Amino acid sequence: MLLRNLALVVLSAWALPLQALTLRLCVEETAHPPYITPDGYGDVGLLIRKAAKEAGIGLEFRAVPLLRCREEVRFNRADGYPLTPYTPSLTSFVAFPMNGNEADLSYAVATWRILVYRRAGTQVKWDGSRFTSLTTSVLVPTGSTVLVDRLTALGVAVEQSGKTLEMNFLKLLAGRADVVIDTESKGSALMTQTRFQQGVEVLPQPFAHVPVYLGLSRQFFEHNTRASERLWSAIARIRQTPAYQNEIRRHAPPTGRDALD
Repeated sequence: MLLRNLALVVLSAWALPLQALTLRLCVEETAHPPYITPDGYGDVGLLIRKAAKEAGIGLEFRAVPLLRCREEVRFNRADGYPLTPYTPSLTSFVAFPMNGNEADLSYAVATWRILVYRRAGTQVKWDGSRFTSLTTSVLVPTGSTVLVDRLTALGVAVEQSGKTLEMNFLKLLAGRADVVIDTESKGSALMTQTRFQQGVEVLPQPFAHVPVYLGLSRQFFEHNTRASERLWSAIARIRQTPAYQNEIRRHAPPTGRDALD
């Protein structure tokens, strides 16, 4: 009788469905078009949703300020951030799909084209490797780790109190700085405004092309390594499919997207 009861317990356990793994993602509380919205939609949101479905992973999106989101990933209150640039200051607590000592570009969810915007009438120049005639701090958006890291490596002073590119453009117009660095997609939308068309110039040489990834917390990755790799692989495959490319083109905003994404 005891053996029969044990057999029934084992069979019942096998009959129960496996509990689905859920990935808790934090996103910025401000929309980041065309990539992602606070509720997890947009080009990258769509890509991650499709990949998670293929990998058998559930998703939860929660919108918080960017700096708070980073700390939630650091302390495992969130499992990842959908638009994470690969930069050394993040690797202690964020896992990336790797190829040797660098993040694998084929697994990126998008690539940002980062431009240099200067106040009209100033003489600041950027040649692709260094600034000339720069006498003020460079403005970058609050929490932009990769831009801060790269500018610091160049020995350039950085100011990141402006939460949005519009705030930083207004600082340019007020003469509080000569240069802003941010993505082409954000700048394209703002440069349709007359005040910025007249007061802000876009330098011809991009500052950088920055791939961004679905970065996962180290704890989530270590506890769910195979599932994480399935998810990243699905992202890489789906992003190249004509069906996905056609879908995001149908919803492209008039101002366009960052080059190479």
